[in-house]
Amino acid sequence: MSYLAKGRGTAVAVQVLSTIVLAAGLTIAPQALTAGHSVAAADAACTAFSVPTYVLEPAASSNIAGKRVLHKYMEWGPKTTDTYLLDTQYTANLPATSKVFTGGGNGIIYEATLGGQVKSYKDSTATGGSLLTPVKTYSFNWSSAKRILTNGSRILVIASDGTMDVYNQSSPITGDGTITKVMDGVKTSITTSIASADDAWMVNSAVQWLTDGQVQQSTLSSLPPGIGSITPPGIRLEAPTTIATGLKAAQAWAPGSNSLSTQSVTDDPDTTGQIRSFTTGPLTTVNDDIRSGIVGDIMADAGPCLTDPDPEIAPYFGDLPDDSEDALTDEQAEGTIAPPSRTVAGKFTLGNGEPAPGLAVDITAPDVNIDATGQTKETVVGTATTAADGSWSFSLPETLPADVQKAKDENGGILNLSAATLGTTNSGVKMLGFDRVTAMTDQATVDASIAGPDNDHTVKLIPNTVDDEGGLPDSFAALTEPQTYAAKVENNPAVLDGEDPQWQSDNSVLPADYNPYVVSGKDISADTVTPLIDSKASGSCDTIRLPVSSKIKYTVVGEAHAGWDGKSSFEYESSMNSSIETAIKSNGDWTLGGSKELSHSVGISVGWTNHHWSKQYKVPVEYEKTKSQYICFGGVRSTWYSIEPKRYKAPAGGALGKVGKDVSSKDGDAAFKRSKKAYRNYLQSGQTAQLARGKSVKFGGAVSFYGVSMGAKTGYDSNHKQRLTAGHKRGRHYVWGKNGTVGGGKAGVFYAR
Repeated sequence: MSYLAKGRGTAVAVQVLSTIVLAAGLTIAPQALTAGHSVAAADAACTAFSVPTYVLEPAASSNIAGKRVLHKYMEWGPKTTDTYLLDTQYTANLPATSKVFTGGGNGIIYEATLGGQVKSYKDSTATGGSLLTPVKTYSFNWSSAKRILTNGSRILVIASDGTMDVYNQSSPITGDGTITKVMDGVKTSITTSIASADDAWMVNSAVQWLTDGQVQQSTLSSLPPGIGSITPPGIRLEAPTTIATGLKAAQAWAPGSNSLSTQSVTDDPDTTGQIRSFTTGPLTTVNDDIRSGIVGDIMADAGPCLTDPDPEIAPYFGDLPDDSEDALTDEQAEGTIAPPSRTVAGKFTLGNGEPAPGLAVDITAPDVNIDATGQTKETVVGTATTAADGSWSFSLPETLPADVQKAKDENGGILNLSAATLGTTNSGVKMLGFDRVTAMTDQATVDASIAGPDNDHTVKLIPNTVDDEGGLPDSFAALTEPQTYAAKVENNPAVLDGEDPQWQSDNSVLPADYNPYVVSGKDISADTVTPLIDSKASGSCDTIRLPVSSKIKYTVVGEAHAGWDGKSSFEYESSMNSSIETAIKSNGDWTLGGSKELSHSVGISVGWTNHHWSKQYKVPVEYEKTKSQYICFGGVRSTWYSIEPKRYKAPAGGALGKVGKDVSSKDGDAAFKRSKKAYRNYLQSGQTAQLARGKSVKFGGAVSFYGVSMGAKTGYDSNHKQRLTAGHKRGRHYVWGKNGTVGGGKAGVFYAR
C-alpha cells in the first residue's frame, strides 16, 4: 500500500481506456536479499518468500505534535496455504504528520515530512539493527501529496486532483542515490482514478488500486527521452485491467507478483483489521483469516520476485533458528490441590500501607437474594476485628444459614463473601475498607478451582466521601463513558498487555499523578483511623443494598494459541470456572477490589476446536451495579457503589460465547526468542499439549462495564482447558508458558511457534 492521507475522497468508477496513457515500464533484475527475506524455486535466482510488511498505526492522540508507531511484520509465504503474518516486534516512532512509503524489496523506507523534506531509512532489523537507520535527506516537499507510490526505482507523487509527478531513484538498493524528476504535472483518467481509490500500491512494473471491492492494474511502460514535459526518460500507464472483484476490503497490497492481501474493518474491535490473502490470475483465496487486529496504513516492501518457503520449516525472522540444541521435555508435573477451608482472612491498612488495627469487620454473603430488584439487607455471617498488623480472620460455622448454604450450592459449592470495615481519620474523613473473599468448604468442589481462591488480600482503606445528601454524588454519565480508560481498552483491537489500573474514572482517563488520598487539599494517607461505629454488637446496624443497573457483557475467560501448522482449541464446558474482579466507588472514582468466583453450572459447552488461530474467548456474564449504605439507628453512616458479576447469562437471541481479540502477537519466532528458555517445551508432529490444572493468567481488560475495566482469570480443569495440536510437518513445534513450563502447573497460558 501507499501512504494514504486521512479523509479519503469519495471513490469514483475507474474508466477502461482504449488509448495508451501515462506509465512506466520497469524491468528489475532479481536482487540479493538480506537474512529474513528467504529462498527458492520457480525462478532459480529468486530468494524472497517472506515480505516485510509495515503498519503505520493510528496516532494515539489528535495532537499534531504526536507520534505514530511504525510496526514491522513479515508476510510469510503469501501465495501458500501456510501464509502467516509474523510479528517481528520491531517498532519505531514517526511524527503523526509524516507520510511513509516503501517498495522494491530492498528494505528502504521513506518519510515525507511536513517541513518539506524526504528522508530515506534502511530497515536493518534482519541483522539486529534499527528499523529506521537514517540513510539520506532530500529537499522535496511532498507533504501535500494524496498518495506516494514506489517500486524502488520509480516514485509516483499523486495529488488529490489526480495530478502526478514522477521521480527516479538512481540507487534503489541503498536509498542514497539521486532522486530526479522525470515527469511533471501529468493528469489523466487513470491518475485521477488512482488518487480517488480506496487504496493504491506498486509491485514491480505495475500500479494497482482498490475501489469499491475491485482491484485494477495498469502496467508501466518506458517512454524515450524527450517525451513528456521533462527530458529524461518518462513512463506511461497502460490501459487498466481488472484483476480482482467482490473484495470486502478497506485496504489492499501486493506482497509480490500474482499475490494480493487485504484488510477489512468493522465496528467490532474483536474482528476489525482482519487480514486475508489471495493469489491472482484468477483470484483464489489462500487464507481468509490470517489474523485480525491489524489497524493503520499498511504497506509491503514487495520485491521483484516471490517464491514459496520450505513447508517443513516454521516461519522465522532473521537467521534460520537452530533446532538441534537439546530442548526441555514436558514434565507434566502434577498440580497441587488446594484443601478445603472454612476460614477466610485478609488485612486492612492505611493509605500509606501501615496497619489499620482495631477496626470491626463485617463478613457478609452478597449472593443471598442475588435477584432482588429492591432494597435488601445483606446477610451477616460473622464479624472480626483487625489485629495490630491490620490482619483479620473468620472461620465459618459448620452449619451455614439456609439462604447462605443455598447461595453456596448454586455457585458450585464456592461461597463468595464480602468483608467491610468503616472508620474515621483524626481529621474527620470517613474511610471504607472493602474486600472480596471466597470460602471453599467441601472437598467435592475443590476441582472447580485447582489453585484455590485468591484470598488473604491486603487492602488499603479508601476515602468514603460519596454521599447522596449534599456531598459527592454518583457521577456516571453515559455521554462521557467513551472518554474512559475502559472504553479505550474495549474499543482497541489490540489486547491489553498487563493489568488494568487499580484506580479508574467512569467519565475520563485519570491523570498519571492521581492521588485518591487527597481530600480537601490534604493528603490523609497516613492519618490514624478509628472505628466509625462502636455499637456493632447492638444489632442496630445493617448494610442495605439496592440494584442500580445490570447488563450482560461478553467477558474474556481464556485464550488459546497456535503457531506454524498447529491448531488451537479452547474448551469451556458444563460450569463457570472464572474469577472476575469487582470494583468499588466510595470517593467519586472506582478502585478494583478482590475477585468474585463464578462456578455455577451453565449446562453448555462452548469454545472452539482445531483452528489455525490464536485468539481469546468470551462468554456472556451478567453484571450489576449496586448502591450500598451502612445504616445505624435509622441514619446513613456510609455510602458506596459496587460493580460485580452475577452469573453466566446468554442474552435472548445472542451468542452462547464469542471468539474475541487476536493474540497471535504473543506467538511466533520473535516472541519465542524473547521467552525464558526454562519455560520452553516442544511437541513432535501430531502431538497435543494442554493446560488442565492451575489458573490462567489474569486477562486485563477482560470486560468493561459502567466505564470500568476489570480483569478475569479462569481455573483449568477437566472441563476448562487450553489445548494445542501440532501439525504433521517435520521439526519441533515449540510451546512456552508465560509464568512457567506447560507441564508444571504454573504456566497460566502458553504460546506457540
